[in-house]
Amino acid sequence: MDLRTGIFCIVIALLMVPATIVSLNNWDESEEEYKRGCDPVYRIYMGITTDVSEEECNQLKAEEVSNLRFFFLSLSIFVLTSISGLILILPNSDENPPGLL
Repeated sequence: MDLRTGIFCIVIALLMVPATIVSLNNWDESEEEYKRGCDPVYRIYMGITTDVSEEECNQLKAEEVSNLRFFFLSLSIFVLTSISGLILILPNSDENPPGLL
């Protein structure tokens, strides 16, 4: 029973790898978009002189935070399922392995 559950956790972890990568890319893109649109230091450094809307900045910041939360959620699911799957799959006994006496 533990072996099946462990394999199921490993499969879930493998499925979470692309989801984690996509969520990381989405967060990175939203962070760059926020910097380009609202960060005064970045805008001065890049020579951007257009006006900034406070409402637009709040929306970009909310999108960035949302993407960050989704990235942390997908990363947490990946880490937890991979570790628990490995714990369930690997042998567990109180005996010493051969050669370690």
